[in-house]
Amino acid sequence: MERCLLNYYILNNELRDSCEFNPGLFEETPSVYEVIRVEEGIPLFLHDHIIRFYNSINLAGMNCNLAEKQIKSRIKALIETNGMQVGLVKFIFTNHPVSDSLFAAWITPFLFPSEHTRKTGIKMVSCQGSRQNPNAKISHQTVRRQADKLIDKNNVYEVLLLNYQGIITEGSRSNLFFVKDGILFTAHPSFILNGVTRQKVINLALESGIDVFESAFNLTEIDYFDAAFITGTTPKVLSVNTIDTVAFNVQHPVIQHLALKYNLLIADYIKNFTWE
Repeated sequence: MERCLLNYYILNNELRDSCEFNPGLFEETPSVYEVIRVEEGIPLFLHDHIIRFYNSINLAGMNCNLAEKQIKSRIKALIETNGMQVGLVKFIFTNHPVSDSLFAAWITPFLFPSEHTRKTGIKMVSCQGSRQNPNAKISHQTVRRQADKLIDKNNVYEVLLLNYQGIITEGSRSNLFFVKDGILFTAHPSFILNGVTRQKVINLALESGIDVFESAFNLTEIDYFDAAFITGTTPKVLSVNTIDTVAFNVQHPVIQHLALKYNLLIADYIKNFTWE
């Protein structure tokens, strides 16, 4: 069940006391959502997240008349009223059958990877599980519950999802890349939700002269690759130690390079950010 941190959350255009937070409003119908990382009080890549938010709404066939300026204003009020400096903000929209359209934003619990985890890499297990509309960020409680159970049972960081054809798609909360001979390999965009962090990393790779190959890969092929990493709002760029029983090089120079470039990109974004 969703939890709301700090003192206030946003419901439509109002700041509300967190004690009044009712996650059930968004569990009765399909909801479109985004999760934004906040550092130094700045919501990272806010415009990119809002554009993907609108894209998900369109793919889901929902009606939303909120302008980007309105969404920014509400997120700004949430961050500043709570005095938030670091963490995650989730914002969500649904066409509620009783309450009409609902928009909410709140500060959600987070656990960023430790430096130890970044050095040693993460473990993943694979399972079959696919979203009906992988290009839209829509709440999928069945897939999420399945992944959470596997994470707890196997004591791993993330679950790798396979579609009904056994093709590698994405993590339950992340995108996945492989490295071979200095080239990046990742799932074709038609199979996945194209994460904001994923696209930033692809752009950084291409700027660095690193080729990126997007295609369909089977789980049986992963031992061909030298290294693997995930990208996402919470993990940023994070090496993978093992997937099932296949081990990877967590200190691969390509991963280290992209992790550094991504952190520099964040620093530059924070330096130049404005709410306009």
